[in-house]
Amino acid sequence: MRKNVITLLIALSLSIGAFAQTNLQPIAEVKLTGRAPITLGQLKTRVSALEKEIGRKMTFAERQQTLDGLINERLIVQAAEKDGIKIMDSEVNNYFNEYVSSQLGQQISEADFAKLIKEKTNMSLDEYMKAQNGMTLAEFKSFLRTQLTAQAYVMQKKQKELQSIPSPTDEQIRSYYEVNKQSFVQPDTVQLFLVVAPKGDKPSAAEKTIKDIQKKLTANPKDTADIRTKSQEKNFTYQAGEIFVSKTSLAAEQLGIPMDELLKIFNMKVGEVSPITETAVNYQCFVVIEKKDAKILGLSDVVEPGGNVSLYEYIKKMVIMQRQNEALNDALVSVTNELRKPENFVVFKTGAELEKTLSW
Repeated sequence: MRKNVITLLIALSLSIGAFAQTNLQPIAEVKLTGRAPITLGQLKTRVSALEKEIGRKMTFAERQQTLDGLINERLIVQAAEKDGIKIMDSEVNNYFNEYVSSQLGQQISEADFAKLIKEKTNMSLDEYMKAQNGMTLAEFKSFLRTQLTAQAYVMQKKQKELQSIPSPTDEQIRSYYEVNKQSFVQPDTVQLFLVVAPKGDKPSAAEKTIKDIQKKLTANPKDTADIRTKSQEKNFTYQAGEIFVSKTSLAAEQLGIPMDELLKIFNMKVGEVSPITETAVNYQCFVVIEKKDAKILGLSDVVEPGGNVSLYEYIKKMVIMQRQNEALNDALVSVTNELRKPENFVVFKTGAELEKTLSW
């Protein structure tokens, strides 16, 4: 029996070693300024992320395109380093925070996002990123660094072309609106005055603060100005201000509540004060300020409730951004083609041998 167990352990060790060796196997190498291998494991990580995004297994041709993409990234990174372009850790962290905030629909730091994920899923941020994107947090940040590096390099090399993009004419803006009018719908919206008391290291004090404010709002729902003013004073331990919430599943997801809980908010009357809710990091309550019905926006309407950007200006900026993205992609292709010379990289396998390697 002991011999069988030892034999099994040896076989298992050999299989694990073979797996690790396979993942560490270089399948390509970029050598513009130095030797930078691309391993099968690195390709698998990127393919895994893309497969999660598209919801299916990638074909051989798609995996080969992904390998080409990794080669292009390494070429641009090496070219950028050669030109002295370096992305700081703080830039990557800020970009990550912007990415997460855009997903949630509110500003949030990495630390607070990690707390939120732990509260909602009981997963670490690293585990959550792996489950959602197929990459660990470190791998995802490395990916973001590469994107920032590529963007900085392309902007430097193609600055003239990227700065000469024309703005859309009035006729083009109005034409765009008429063609896409049905997509400019503002859903049912409610304006809330939200008060948040962070727990910090004094959760009992935070709870008392929110109870006092809830009592004050219940007595006079219009007493928001004084509460907001005091929240901005030094040493005050809560934040307060208006937020706008749409009656959509995305809004419910961003708020971290079920859709039926969101509908309860819309069923509240103007001037009604909510019960106190507790999260892992704070206490909250709100009062309903205003409710607006859904409608198709006109060009002079503001895009975001409470904002000051008209739909006309929004479309103008959106068209400019589309043109900039197209120009940036064209510039990226141009720069990549300039770097993608036979002497700058090598793929170690081709044909049927490469197809076999990419068929895991």
